[in-house]
Amino acid sequence: MFEVPRQVQSATVSSAAAPAAPPSQIDLLRILPALWRGRTTIFLTIAACLLLAALFVLVAPHRYTASTEILIDPADLHALANEPTPSTQASDTALLLIDSQVRVLSSDDVLRRVVESQQLARDPEFVRRPSLLHLFANRLLGALGHSSEPAADPSLVALSALRQHMRVTRAERTYVVDVAVTTEEPEKSARLANAIVAAYLAEQTAVRSDAARQVSNSLSGRLNELKEAVLTAEERVQQFKANHNIVDANGQLVNEQQLSDLNNQLATAHARTAAAKARLDEIEALQKSKLDIGAFPAAVQSQTITALRSQYAEIMRLEAQQTTSLGARHPAVIEVQAQADRLKHMIEDEVNRIALAARTEYSSAQASEDLLRRSVDTLKQNTLATDAAMVNLRELQRDVQASRAVYEAFLVRARETGAQEHLDTKNIQVISKADVPINRTWPPSNLILALGAIVLGIAAGSGLVMLREGGLVPPLPSQESRRRLSSAKREPALPADDLAPDLSLGVPVLAKVPAVDAAIDSEASQEPNARFAAGMRKVYETVCANHRKRGNPSILIVASHDDNDGAAVALTLAALAAAKQRVLLIDADLQRRTLSAIDADQGEAGLVDVATGRKVLSDVVVRDRATNINLIPFVSPKSRRDRVIEDGDLKAAFAQTQHFDVVIVAAMDANRDPAARFFAGLVDHIVVVTNAAEADDGGVEEIVSGLGLDARKVRGAVLTGEAA
Repeated sequence: MFEVPRQVQSATVSSAAAPAAPPSQIDLLRILPALWRGRTTIFLTIAACLLLAALFVLVAPHRYTASTEILIDPADLHALANEPTPSTQASDTALLLIDSQVRVLSSDDVLRRVVESQQLARDPEFVRRPSLLHLFANRLLGALGHSSEPAADPSLVALSALRQHMRVTRAERTYVVDVAVTTEEPEKSARLANAIVAAYLAEQTAVRSDAARQVSNSLSGRLNELKEAVLTAEERVQQFKANHNIVDANGQLVNEQQLSDLNNQLATAHARTAAAKARLDEIEALQKSKLDIGAFPAAVQSQTITALRSQYAEIMRLEAQQTTSLGARHPAVIEVQAQADRLKHMIEDEVNRIALAARTEYSSAQASEDLLRRSVDTLKQNTLATDAAMVNLRELQRDVQASRAVYEAFLVRARETGAQEHLDTKNIQVISKADVPINRTWPPSNLILALGAIVLGIAAGSGLVMLREGGLVPPLPSQESRRRLSSAKREPALPADDLAPDLSLGVPVLAKVPAVDAAIDSEASQEPNARFAAGMRKVYETVCANHRKRGNPSILIVASHDDNDGAAVALTLAALAAAKQRVLLIDADLQRRTLSAIDADQGEAGLVDVATGRKVLSDVVVRDRATNINLIPFVSPKSRRDRVIEDGDLKAAFAQTQHFDVVIVAAMDANRDPAARFFAGLVDHIVVVTNAAEADDGGVEEIVSGLGLDARKVRGAVLTGEAA
């Protein structure tokens, strides 16, 4: 079931709870002459208001406001690499810091500095003297035996008054803080504003110095304790080294250095032994092979063997020569042979000496290698024991390093914070000092007061004139006008072009037409009564002439609940416009649904289905080919509501009708059908349809009053039921 928008429901309930009231309209044609006649009263009222404004300026105490601006950068100046408090970066946290500084600016510590420096405790503007009544009451209480109120401290009174006279604000999305002070003297306002900023800067410097001093004292108190911890840890390390015979030189343990040296010596000795063994094996192999006794490197390098081999070669040459010349048995040859044998034995003896020396050298190298190997094995055992002890030693050394690092950090930090006590690292800049204000803050400027007095005088004078003239609401139609309307209904109706607006009903009468059959259909709209069609043409031309907005005109046809001709009026207007334009006709009559009966076999949805998104407007609109009218019901019997329909949904759906040239909405009296009141806020023009007999009883006024503020869109009324 369709749920009517909330504002429409409330309008329906209120209209049903109270009887329809006649429309109250302001008649400018009566107001302007009345105001002109009472111009003297208005001028006198204006003069009186100006006089009151002048007296107010003279009597009211003047106030002057001076302001100064400071820039508080959350990132402090970096005087040292490390500071006791970390600097704040530009972020949301920085904005919170600036807001906190705004509170600091108005704190008691800062304001007490200003009270003392500016001697505000003696300023009568900040410390008011007690009134005579207050003094009399205290004396009376004292005479009666009651203790009087103790005198307030002037400094506290001045402090409270200064807080009321100042205002500290931060400009949005900036780090700029504005400090404004309002007093009765312009020089005092500027002086106090600058004094507040100076006191704030001094307070910030003192706070930072105290913080640095507190940190320095705390660090200094811990230095001796940390120093003792370092000494104790170092003594434990030295005692452990002595107990485990751990000695280091140049950052390396002595055992490791010795082991490294012995390993190198052992490798050298092993190489020397191998070389000696190789020479010995070579010599012994030559001795066993009986080859040339001098054919090895040691023999070649020996000068003795070289000389003996030279002599031996010479003897062998001489032997060969003499044997050839003298024969083998010659004594000289035998002597030469004997010399050769002696030389050969000498060479063999020399080779044996070389072999003995090689054997001795090999034995010595082997013995040296064995000694070095035993020493290396001993050092290895000592090194393994030392390595096992080094595990605990490293733990002790780490303890020493940690204690030393903490001690050194505390020592450096204590020195830095001690020096920072005398450094000012705050990054606060006064970007605009307070100057002596030229204009007062209160009362407002003379020009503003004069304009306000003039406006107030005009309003008050106009009100007095209107009260004297008897009010603004025009009277209701008199019995005489109603009698003339009743007699006019009994006369033959004039053509529509000859009808003139009738202001006796509160709205102009656009047309007076005869009644038509309520069972209207598309064929009846094709051949309307001539007088009816002429009247509807007059209505259509009047609406088009009053349309000043851009875009298509939208018209709401509102009929009284007893008038069945509203549908005929809407359908005839649509048929006239559809002859040359694209027309959309919306049936918003939720009770009778007369127009929707035309497309009962075709329409499956209404405008509410477009609002809920179930349908698009092009799928819902049904076009009558006979009259070229596009028809859509507000609510169809087949409409479904999946959710609550808001006013915005219906407005968005109605906005889709803008591609039509003309939009006509047919509805019933807004006092009984909430749809009419809702569409009255959407359309551009409203035409009221009522029976001529009901018009005599205030039918038009009843319909218009139900429209509320949208009654200004009413272009006129159509009276039906005229005699043919």
